[in-house]
Amino acid sequence: MLNAMQSALPRARRLMGGFWELTHQTLMMVGLFVVLGGAYLYFQPKAISSLDRGLTQWVMARKTAADELQALAQKPADALMTVAQAAPAPANAAPELTAQQRTVSNWLARRYSIAPNAMAQLVSAAWTVGRQEKLDPLLILAVMAVESSFNPYAASGAGATGLMQVMAGVHRDKFAAFGGPQASIDPLANMRVGALVLKDAINRGGSVRTGLRYYVGATTDTTEGGYADKVLAEQVQLERVAGLSPKQTTASLTASTGVHTKATGATPAAKPTVAVEPRSAEQNPSSLT
Repeated sequence: MLNAMQSALPRARRLMGGFWELTHQTLMMVGLFVVLGGAYLYFQPKAISSLDRGLTQWVMARKTAADELQALAQKPADALMTVAQAAPAPANAAPELTAQQRTVSNWLARRYSIAPNAMAQLVSAAWTVGRQEKLDPLLILAVMAVESSFNPYAASGAGATGLMQVMAGVHRDKFAAFGGPQASIDPLANMRVGALVLKDAINRGGSVRTGLRYYVGATTDTTEGGYADKVLAEQVQLERVAGLSPKQTTASLTASTGVHTKATGATPAAKPTVAVEPRSAEQNPSSLT
């Protein structure tokens, strides 16, 4: 045991010696840098002035910030409330809805598990777009329900995207006003373009049912896979929620939306030459990939 301790002592002395040598060299390097820095500042008076000016500005900026914070803390609570009230409402604030629109929005939010504020935005936009395009807003909402279950990022294997599953590549011209086909996942842009496509399809077909068949890209009732029936059934359900009889026209909506179509048909109009979504009838519109 004694021999082991005696043999370890020289090793410990060497380690301590190495440590002190390293410490000594480090202190020498630090001292050398201090001397060189002092010499540089001595022979460069402009550097000293610049350093002093920078420190002075930093101190003044700190003092100004501290004074502003202290002044803010001393403001009365009513003044702060006035500032808060004057601030603009957040972008995701719920829009103003009528009682009928609110009922529809709440029902859809519960059924499709969508945040109430988000659904309120969609319902409000559907009424606005319906007024602009002379379409029943409940029909627009019904198409979105069947096509995407109100998922703005939904996409099909055929390339249809967004709330109303619009073929962005086919309708590039309609998306141009919104920045191009990439805007198809923007809820409002998709709804506006989808409503235009739906309106054109109804005008071509002469009725809502035939227009829905054209909208899904089918040529006959037997090849559209029951798509029109699904959308019309959803529309009828929404009419009940809104307090309308299924056989009742949307006259009660006209006062607030300017909609002039019936729930089950539309007045034939001139047939415009438009591109209709070339989606295969074999694709289930309500089963998106």
